[in-house]
Amino acid sequence: MKKNDVLNLFFMIVLGAFGGLLAVFFCLKGNAGLFSPLVINQTEERVYIDQNTALMDSIKETKKSIFTVNSFSGLVLTSDGLAVTLADNVAGKSAVVCVVNKEEIPCQVLKKDFSQNLALIKIEKDKLSTTGFFDYEKMETGKRIYVLSYLPSGVLSVNEGIAKSFDADIIKTNIREIESVNGSPVFSVDNRIVGLAFREASGFVSVMPSSLIRAFAGL
Repeated sequence: MKKNDVLNLFFMIVLGAFGGLLAVFFCLKGNAGLFSPLVINQTEERVYIDQNTALMDSIKETKKSIFTVNSFSGLVLTSDGLAVTLADNVAGKSAVVCVVNKEEIPCQVLKKDFSQNLALIKIEKDKLSTTGFFDYEKMETGKRIYVLSYLPSGVLSVNEGIAKSFDADIIKTNIREIESVNGSPVFSVDNRIVGLAFREASGFVSVMPSSLIRAFAGL
């Protein structure tokens, strides 16, 4: 073989090897994602943390507007002491003692409607904490809500869930309770009054909507 032929063969081998290396390089570069380190998606965990923080922040505000009467919970509606609970909670009574922020305060039962199972109460104290009403026209299936109440022992209790279904008279939830939560307020996580809770025989909690409470109280 001539010298020139040997040189040509050598250069062909070198160029071929170089071309192969370039091809491998660009192939790997174009598919870098296939060889990148494993990244765990933490979106779901972060959403859960954010929702839990929102719930705890909401409870700090809404718990100020709860009162108890005869070991049942109720809701303060106005800062001058207008409040509401279930009529069953004050049956046969026109004067009761309410506990607001661990303080016992005389209260008058202004009216009761057992067909709606609502009682309007006047707490003899002003400058009470309140919260706004949820716009019931904006209620949606799947809305996150929670029941907030004081147990007979005085311990604050919370139970969270969603609205499974609703109509003008009642909200059905997926919340289950073993405790009596009748008359306990139900809130949205943005601190709005959704309604009053009552425990069904099945153990599931249903809610008397805020629209009925506002109409009953004249608010």
